Amino acid sequence: MKKLFSVIAVLLTLSTASIFAKTGVGLQGGATIGNAIGGTGAVTVKPSDRLPWVFAITVPSFNPFAIGLTADYWIDTPTFSRNFGWYYGVGLAAAFYTGDPGLFGFGARAVVGIQGFLLNKFLELYAEIAWQPMFFISGGFHTQLLAFPINLGFRFWF
Repeated sequence: MKKLFSVIAVLLTLSTASIFAKTGVGLQGGATIGNAIGGTGAVTVKPSDRLPWVFAITVPSFNPFAIGLTADYWIDTPTFSRNFGWYYGVGLAAAFYTGDPGLFGFGARAVVGIQGFLLNKFLELYAEIAWQPMFFISGGFHTQLLAFPINLGFRFWF
């Protein structure tokens, strides 16, 4: 009976800890340099401060208009001090470009950034750069191997 009680107590503690995880939601903007040059904007979500995933719905191009998605897995988040650190990771990217014919792109990402927290960790400010080689399909196949999105952003943590 004591073992059962101990197992239940541990499971309850673990499940309660995940309830109190915070979610970060924010905006970022910047530019892509390399093979493609242009401005970018995105809504970003980090579903939990305890999980290493960051997602974004992006606008990688305005001419032609495009909607994209990125998913980054942060491998590590070393800190310089209590409220300032950096991160690096890998991810995936996809984009659909409007126009005739429509263009679909997909690729990988290698991302590195710095981040700082303000207001008792309610506000996160960050700057990041990624290497994002893309492969495009539209009546053929072509690549864009030297694309580097550079972004500044913020997230509010709830």
